[in-house]
Amino acid sequence: MNLEFTDEQRLLAETARAFVDRQRDGDDPWPAIAQAGWAAPLVPEGESAADAGIVELALVCEALGRGPVPSPLIATRVLASLPIYLDGTSEQQDRWLPAFADGSAIGTMALLESVSRDEWDTPGMSGVGRLSGTKIVVPWASRADVIVVATADGLRLVETASANVQIDGHDGLDGEPLAAVTFDSTDAEPLGTGDGGVTIAVVLDHAAVARLAYAVGAAERALELTVQHATDRHQFGRPIGSFQAVAHRCAEMRAEIDACRYLTYRAAWSLEHTTARSEAVTTAKSYANEALRRVFMHAHQVHGAMGFTTEHPLHRFTRVAKAFELSYGSTTRHRDRLATAMGLGPNV
Repeated sequence: MNLEFTDEQRLLAETARAFVDRQRDGDDPWPAIAQAGWAAPLVPEGESAADAGIVELALVCEALGRGPVPSPLIATRVLASLPIYLDGTSEQQDRWLPAFADGSAIGTMALLESVSRDEWDTPGMSGVGRLSGTKIVVPWASRADVIVVATADGLRLVETASANVQIDGHDGLDGEPLAAVTFDSTDAEPLGTGDGGVTIAVVLDHAAVARLAYAVGAAERALELTVQHATDRHQFGRPIGSFQAVAHRCAEMRAEIDACRYLTYRAAWSLEHTTARSEAVTTAKSYANEALRRVFMHAHQVHGAMGFTTEHPLHRFTRVAKAFELSYGSTTRHRDRLATAMGLGPNV
């Protein structure tokens, strides 16, 4: 693995950070994200063009996490675009992929049901005939034009403008909109001819990496705020950062964030270049779930009570990390996946 980014990738990261610096609360970032070309379909191994791979997406997501800048980028570019690219007919691809790329359409995927343990569970909703039932915690469904629906009988495409689709939205922990989507004998277009399980696994691995990059960006910004506070805040006539107990917490944050960043880009690189893709992703996800929790525990303890107030920006970054931890599989789920890949587990 080459740990160096290319000149083009470094320029992309710098451009994305400059975009975040210009962003203001209340602005809709989606048109500008699409105009920058960052919403182009995510292209898998062997076919990547400039800015089209998961490494490039991770660079953009890390920059957005520094805002944080909530956007339907991951929902559209990974959850919707990737399964349509992999399994869709040429007609489905021609209809939706250019619209996603230019920002004129937003997509997402509906996975979770009320009995689901997490997104990796086998869907229970029947996909035979018209769709009936409810999917929960669907990201950006309130703004989506099309939803890729995971059913027991394969993936289905549902246009939200269709009759018999009810979307009940609510705010997510990190500020991104979520929704319960109820289908009542709703027309649904088959996506591909298989059961969708393999495609869902590919999508979830890519989504986990993108969300981790976003969380790493949030953690990096939280570290900057923490170091600045430790420098500015004085007790006993000296900065609190001069005390070993505080300095060591900041040092541990630095080490944990660097480890998470390395695992993020190792996983992204593996998705494009190796056969051990899932192992790299599940290693990153299972480690980062707990590492980022430790990072933000240190951040809040250094800040003290002020870090828990909504007037201080730290809570926004904490919410990003917690939302990441709760999405795309628990630590236990990913450790089970990794153990199975290592030839361990209850079935060995």
